Amino acid sequence: MTLRNKQSTFLRNFATLILWAFNNGYEVTAGELHRTEEQHRYNQQHGKTKATHSLHQDRLAGDLMLFKNGVYLTDSPSYKPLGDYWVSLDPQNRWGGDFNKDGNKTTSDGWDGNHFEMVP
Repeated sequence: MTLRNKQSTFLRNFATLILWAFNNGYEVTAGELHRTEEQHRYNQQHGKTKATHSLHQDRLAGDLMLFKNGVYLTDSPSYKPLGDYWVSLDPQNRWGGDFNKDGNKTTSDGWDGNHFEMVP
C-alpha cells in the first residue's frame, strides 16, 4: 500500500471515529492533524515530544478534543471508548492512551489519550 493510500484509509477511519463519537453522545473538535517539520522541531526543543519523527508529519495521526455534556474532557480514561472503537476499525490503528511516556508501546500509562494513529 502506498503512503497516499494509507493516508486515505487513515482519514476515512478518522472520519468514522468522529461520527461514532457524535452518535454516542460526545462532541469533538479538531486538534492537530498535520504537523510541519518546523512544528515538530519546536515540540522537540520544548520537551513536548521525544519522537524523532511523528506520524502527524506523514498525515497518519490526528488529535481530537473531547466534550461530554459541554464539559471538556482532558484525561485519557475519558477517551477510552473512542480508543477502543478506533483500534477496532483497523488492525494497524493505535490509540495514544495505550502509549507510555518513554515511548514504549508495549506498556501503557495512558498519557496521550486524544491521539489516534495508523502505523505506516
